[in-house]
This record gives sequence, structure tokens and C-alpha cells, in this order.
Amino acid sequence: MDGSSIQANRDECVGVTTLGRLDIDEFSFFFAFYGLILGLAVAELLGGFAGMVRAHALKRMEAQTALVALLTFVLIVATWVDTFTMDRAITLSFSDLWPPILLATFYYLAAAVIFPRDPRQFSHLRAYFAVRRKFIIGMLFAAELVDFYANRYWLADRYVHQSAAFWAWTVPYNIAIKGAFLALFLLRGRRATIAVLAVQLLLFMVPYWHAGAVERCWLRLLGY
Repeated sequence: MDGSSIQANRDECVGVTTLGRLDIDEFSFFFAFYGLILGLAVAELLGGFAGMVRAHALKRMEAQTALVALLTFVLIVATWVDTFTMDRAITLSFSDLWPPILLATFYYLAAAVIFPRDPRQFSHLRAYFAVRRKFIIGMLFAAELVDFYANRYWLADRYVHQSAAFWAWTVPYNIAIKGAFLALFLLRGRRATIAVLAVQLLLFMVPYWHAGAVERCWLRLLGY
């Protein structure tokens, strides 16, 4: 095959990777890698929990550990859901890929540290969490900031075309999310940490509960 034929075939397949007889668009190619990292993060969480089950240590489960594990799981699921609403015109370049890949990496690092690998530490989960709390919350907070940056164009579009919803819902909701993360990073008391983790868990479930129904009800209550 001469060079002109090869170039013609390339021009016909812009944005498509051909593997044998299977055509994969760039978004699917990206999501395979992105989903792999998110899947590994979930595997770390489930593997840590399964380790406690195998060691018959569930009775020693620390509330802070359970809540932060559940919060991380919800965040990963929410990120997976968000992927299906993102711009499908993504390109395989660092400029487009670094935010989602970094986001998934932060979730993996948090998930990998939540449960101890040494079964002997299952009896000391409160002390284990206290030592690693800032790292875990820091990773989750960093992921939230990356997600905020990745959604900057959507936020700008909502500000322009849905200003009422932007000021009545998007702004206060994001302030609540980031304020709770900041509180979790700075707090030291166990009871306060448990309370804020529970609030943060509820906050992250709100926009995904029945396809945004909570947001619509809130806006109706405000007369929008």
C-alpha cells in the first residue's frame, strides 16, 4: 500500500481508533482507561471491607471509617454518572485528559488508604483514621476542586442561560460542599467529624436522587 492510500485511510478515520475489525471512538477509548482507574478505586474499598469480613472484625468498624468509605463510594459512582453527561467531543490529549484522570487518581489514592491492609490494625481503626484523616479528606477535596475546574464551562453556561438556578442552587450547593470538605480537613473531634461526614454524604446524594428532582423542588419552593 502506498503512502497516499495510508493517508486517505487515516483521513477517513479521524477521531476513531481501529482495532482489527472493531471501531472505537475517542470517548469510548478514554472511558475505558478512566473507568479502569475508578474501578480500581472501588475494588480497593470493597477489598478493604471484605478484609474486615474475613477477619470477623465488623464489630470493630469505626464510624468515621465506615462513613468516609461510603462517601468515597458515592463520589466515585457520582463521577461515573457524570461521565455520561460530559462533552463527548473529548480528544486524546493531555489538555482534555488531565482533569478526569487526575480526579480518578485522587479517588483511588483516598480509597486505597481508608482500610488498613494489616488485619492487626482492625482493632485500632480510630487511631488509624486519625493518623490518615487529612490525607484521605485532602484527596477527596482535591478531587472536588479538579471536578469544579473541569465543569467551569458548564458553570459559565448556567450563569448566562439559567442565572436564577445558578444563584439559587448551584452557588449555595457548591459552597456547602466545599465548606464541608474544609471543615472535615480542619476538624479534630470525632463526633463533629462523624456529623459532617453524614451531612456531606447527604449533600452528594442530593443532585443524583431521582435525576435532579431535589433541585427542581427547591427551585419551585423559591418561586423559580
